[in-house]
Amino acid sequence: MRGVLVSNAAFITVMAVLGAFDSNPINAAERAPAITSQVQLIVDELKGHLSIPSEVIVAVVESNPLLVSVEPNTSDLRRFVMSFEEGFLAQLDDTDLRAVIAHELGHVWIFTHHPYLQTERLANTVAMRVVSRESLERVYGKVWERGGAKGDLVHFLGQ
Repeated sequence: MRGVLVSNAAFITVMAVLGAFDSNPINAAERAPAITSQVQLIVDELKGHLSIPSEVIVAVVESNPLLVSVEPNTSDLRRFVMSFEEGFLAQLDDTDLRAVIAHELGHVWIFTHHPYLQTERLANTVAMRVVSRESLERVYGKVWERGGAKGDLVHFLGQ
């Protein structure tokens, strides 16, 4: 699905579905595949813009200590799994979601090109090919707010 553009209407649908997580866990379980497929469309679009040939599969999970993470699939190192904590995902607007995905895809790009150079800053450098620095700054703010700590943006994003 490389190069698929997701409309604002599609994203609003995703966010409306995500709103159900807090109020009705039964409906949330039923709707998880719809959320996953909508997020997958954005992953595939940005993956295409970053020329990442590896498959990246989206998973929405109840809990993720990192909030969002990506790692090679244990059975096939050419495939990656990007896991989103459902509560954190529900807090992201379209711009935030794209920034988070771009950052995680930055890690995939590094892994497939220079696996020994994994850093947050380099992942953000790759991400800024497809999203703005400001969008990454907003996401770091949300991550730090959720964790109760604040980091140094220059350390993560450069000057």
